[in-house]
Amino acid sequence: MESSGLALSTRDDRSTGAAGTGAAGGSFASVLEPCRSLFPPALLDAAGWERLMRAAQPLPGAVADTHFGFEFHLAEPHADADLVVMAIPDSNLARHYVSEGKRAARGSPAAALAVGLEQQTAEPNSYLAQGVRAMMLEYDLAGLAPHQPVPPPGVFFSPSGSAPGSRDGVTEHRDTAALLEALAVTVGWSGPGEVRPTVDRIVAALPETALVFQAGAMPGRSPKAFRILLWGLTRPEVPALLERLEWPGSTAAAAAVLAAMEDLIAYAAVGLEVTAQGIGPRLGLELYRPVRWFDADPLGWNPFIDRITEQGWCIPEKADGLRRWPGTERLLGERAFYVVRQGISYFKAVVEPGARTVAKAYTGMSVLPYAHAATTAAA
Repeated sequence: MESSGLALSTRDDRSTGAAGTGAAGGSFASVLEPCRSLFPPALLDAAGWERLMRAAQPLPGAVADTHFGFEFHLAEPHADADLVVMAIPDSNLARHYVSEGKRAARGSPAAALAVGLEQQTAEPNSYLAQGVRAMMLEYDLAGLAPHQPVPPPGVFFSPSGSAPGSRDGVTEHRDTAALLEALAVTVGWSGPGEVRPTVDRIVAALPETALVFQAGAMPGRSPKAFRILLWGLTRPEVPALLERLEWPGSTAAAAAVLAAMEDLIAYAAVGLEVTAQGIGPRLGLELYRPVRWFDADPLGWNPFIDRITEQGWCIPEKADGLRRWPGTERLLGERAFYVVRQGISYFKAVVEPGARTVAKAYTGMSVLPYAHAATTAAA
């Protein structure tokens, strides 16, 4: 899908189902270019768009073979978007990262990522092959200076449905030693031994129904930290767990976030950062509604957006932009129609000592040939 061959057509708010395959070749920037008008200015301004295109230009159009997403910072007036893409094992995008990594400097994050993805497909007994369904690659773009290189992406592992430890339809990472080692290899860190005791302590402190369902590492950030995401905690269990772990923040502030949103969320996840010094002060509370990002629910998030605005976690301009985000757009190309779906996946409230609580929105987008989207909707 080349940008020169596309024109925007009318808005259609009928969602058409899960993201699929085969959207485009060439650069990912050519996929995004005709979608520029779909980004409300309050969420992404001209400078933010330039940053996004700088990150997208080196990536292949194969990013659009599955859905991709954006992280919007809601408490600040700067209209930036971080980029999140999915590298499914043995996909065209995964092969791109392997190819690029083989040309990268030895020891660089790009080279390490190539090693990790090759292990995922070539070593059937590795943790990557057995326990990881997909890698989410997150590019931090907010505030990037015009000539500053795009930092290496953070790497997050989603557990495989075939991995041991599925509970109530939610898969989990059970072998945390192998998980941390695989993450360290994939981001080029020497090893996870310095954080193992803290991660083991977190797992030991979990209630019986809770689990580790995602983990990641951010090689472009300092200090070096692993991020552990916990699932299955009830609202009263969250502050109790934080107390047991001696999290260096206000458990009352964390409890207040959950209490403020309790009637609007289906469930929450708790994100902890783990460094060599222990559990970090930054806490992420991921807040979910009982919908998938691509479900036909264009207005369902509005009460949620209203609430986080009332709480002061989101400025009104960003709230207005978020209300305009969900929906479906048809693009007319030279030889085919394409369908762009936009949805909201979840919000994250960030609680940190000495700072006000702020919110971030995690959104999804897919670009599909119209025939494929229609077939998916009918299935």
